[in-house]
Amino acid sequence: MELTIDKRSFLRGLARTHSVADRKSSMPILSNVLLSTESTSTLRLAATDLYLGVSATVPATVSAGGSVAVSARTLFEIVKNLPEGEVRWRVEPNGAAKIECGKVEYTIPGMSGDDFPPLPSLGRAEFVELDAERVGELIAKTSYSMSTDDTRPHLAGALFEGEGKTLRMVTTDGHRLSKAEHKIDGDAMLSFSMLVPNKGIGELKRLIEDLKADRKRGEEDARPTLGVATTGGNAFFRGHEVLLSVKLADESFPPYAKVIPQQQSRRVVTSRQSLVDSLRRISLVSNDKSGGVRLSVDAGVLRIVSENPDVGAGSEQLDVDYAGGPVTIGFNAKYLLDVLGALTEDSVALELSGELDPGVIKPVGDTADFVGVVMPMRI
Repeated sequence: MELTIDKRSFLRGLARTHSVADRKSSMPILSNVLLSTESTSTLRLAATDLYLGVSATVPATVSAGGSVAVSARTLFEIVKNLPEGEVRWRVEPNGAAKIECGKVEYTIPGMSGDDFPPLPSLGRAEFVELDAERVGELIAKTSYSMSTDDTRPHLAGALFEGEGKTLRMVTTDGHRLSKAEHKIDGDAMLSFSMLVPNKGIGELKRLIEDLKADRKRGEEDARPTLGVATTGGNAFFRGHEVLLSVKLADESFPPYAKVIPQQQSRRVVTSRQSLVDSLRRISLVSNDKSGGVRLSVDAGVLRIVSENPDVGAGSEQLDVDYAGGPVTIGFNAKYLLDVLGALTEDSVALELSGELDPGVIKPVGDTADFVGVVMPMRI
């Protein structure tokens, strides 16, 4: 195997693949990145931890084909620190990879490419093309309420659905739930439902950020698209020259529609930023463990209170648009701040019923594409 490749192209391909390699695995091959020649003009880089797989193709001038697996972390650090210019790559008869750039030369051990586990096959599955930035917005509005407990796989991920003209993402950790959706353009009709584990959502977010960066650099003129397909228990996400595969969770997501209150008797409208600032100030004296604050609403007024015998007490009053009867309810301040921090609208509506009923936060405006649900707490 012998080729030459521009340092920047090489680094970009490695940046998109090396993070998936599993350095802690008991299988040494999984800490490697696979380099294989696709043709006389392309190099394919691939990495997997057996749950995630990612591959990227980059332009190269190939004089001798082949494949080799080398340490992903070592190769990434080497290429990142090489001088700008052309990189010469050659695999020696003993399997070692020789890297030359200018007056810099490295030799690193390699493993046979045949020993590298194959990435999931797309088969005959067809991609539906989605607006990558819109998918990124769904992730930004919901990822905070994914569970990080991998022993609860039905919660440790995001439900990603396409239904007709609606694209939707829902997450919950049992204490709060978020649902975001938007209507797609064009003639396509969506029909898929997949539970994507949190690590897969993290890599999908990274892929979308890369696509947006490509456009910002002027490499792409139109808004970037993301191809989505699913088959054989895997989801596939394609963007530009990168293909991400994710092993889907074989679990049932909770029936989220039953968790979202359909009617709330009280609706408080206020400035999102004012509510954020107030919650941050008053939560400074809340209990470190529970983070609880008490919200009391009455006509035109929202009062936020926190009392902690070990630290002190604090309260703040906000002018709000509300004409209903009084109610007092306790919430974890961080949960409320997470919801508010995921939104960009100037005004939000806090919908309440009783002191033991869930609270609902929605943006105020023409878009009704987000619902955040937060369970109350006794204070």
